[in-house]
Amino acid sequence: MGSSRYARSTTRLRDQVVSAVISSGRAASEVARAHGVSWWLVQAALSAAARVLPEVDERRVRRLGVDEHRYRSVRWFRADEGAWRRFEPWMTTLVDLATGQVLGIVDGRDSRAVGDWLAQRAEVWRERIEIVAIDPSAAFKALRTYLPRAAVSVDKLRACLL
Repeated sequence: MGSSRYARSTTRLRDQVVSAVISSGRAASEVARAHGVSWWLVQAALSAAARVLPEVDERRVRRLGVDEHRYRSVRWFRADEGAWRRFEPWMTTLVDLATGQVLGIVDGRDSRAVGDWLAQRAEVWRERIEIVAIDPSAAFKALRTYLPRAAVSVDKLRACLL
């Protein structure tokens, strides 16, 4: 993701917007406005960063953070039957609280999305998790299913960093 001579944005700018979304939990559109760039640039930078996530199963994670983010504004679309439907584009980010390293990003904010991600981890990986920090959300059910021994702190993520 290096900058070329004719690049419209620098690597440094893309790194800053990715960091702003991840560290603050703000929506991509809000970060775009704050940095004076398009939503498309922020989303492209986030997508590129997600493609280079670490090999999760090799990390020894003990404290897991789970936080959902709306990555763009609510959209309305007309369904096949002609009725208007509301679409809220959410994603859930999973992080190692000890390092702040993003471990995974899943589409949606429900228990199924988080549960599918956790189910992909080896049992020994899941058993190492001692603490999970999470905002009150539907993903709580997946934690009880896949991380039954972990203590769950239901609070804002930043307040739970130990």
